[in-house]
Amino acid sequence: MRVKSRRLLVTGAAVAAGVAVAAFRRKIRRSFEAAHALRFTLSPDGIIVGAEPISLDASPTHAVLMLHGFNDTPQSLALLATSLHAAGWTVRVPLLPGHGSTLSAMAAGRASAWLSHSRAALRALQATHDTVVLCGQSMGGALAVQLAAEDPTIPALVLLAPFIGLPRALSFKFAASWLLQSLFPYRVSTGGERSIHDPEARALTLGKGVVTARALRELQWVAERAEEALPRVLAPTLYLQSVEDNRIRAEDAERNFAHLGSSEREQGWLSGCGHVISVDYHRDEVARRTIAWMVRWAGVP
Repeated sequence: MRVKSRRLLVTGAAVAAGVAVAAFRRKIRRSFEAAHALRFTLSPDGIIVGAEPISLDASPTHAVLMLHGFNDTPQSLALLATSLHAAGWTVRVPLLPGHGSTLSAMAAGRASAWLSHSRAALRALQATHDTVVLCGQSMGGALAVQLAAEDPTIPALVLLAPFIGLPRALSFKFAASWLLQSLFPYRVSTGGERSIHDPEARALTLGKGVVTARALRELQWVAERAEEALPRVLAPTLYLQSVEDNRIRAEDAERNFAHLGSSEREQGWLSGCGHVISVDYHRDEVARRTIAWMVRWAGVP
């Protein structure tokens, strides 16, 4: 009887603990989702207002596919897209699946869907334009690397602080997030305030600033596959990054650049800005160098 009673007590304690954990998770989830709803306005189709895909038509022959970063939106590339369009390029900036919407949509996002969506956008542009170049920022840069590795016909590639590989410090952070997911379905993404130094640009960002353990695992998949793909990239590549980048160390960027398979490549450094260089201080220089590189290797639109 004593053994049976002890088992009942243990079972009861386990059930009570499970109920308490589930209640705690619901509280955390509701708190984060309520804060998200207060911060952002959703359009009828469930997309954050301002986070919609960008489609700018200009040249019938020359086009640019631009890919935004993890937990970000096309808004982060809007200024660069406008500059490219003004220079005569047709521009597409798709909204990657799970981004620019609700937190539950973000939690359901998968790396395979991000890559497939990017690949489909590239194929669609190639079906209508003779010359299509790639430009990606942060995780979008990692996706662009994989697309360029798949397609040797890409005439030019521009990488803006690409998130390639996973530094040891971040691998520990990602692992800790995975271990804590049973209690915390969402958590605040730290360090984002340093990604954009310009306060006016930072105030306009539509990034959620919230992550899940699964989303980080998907980001890791993209980053590691991009690292593996670097030697297969043959397109002339411009690689731009800030020396004060808060996500990617300079030595990691230098190593990634060295592993590119392209014989025509250039690494440029910026100072006084953070990770999202397309909107931060020196955004005009980023636009100028991006356009010059595309014209050099893909011609004038």
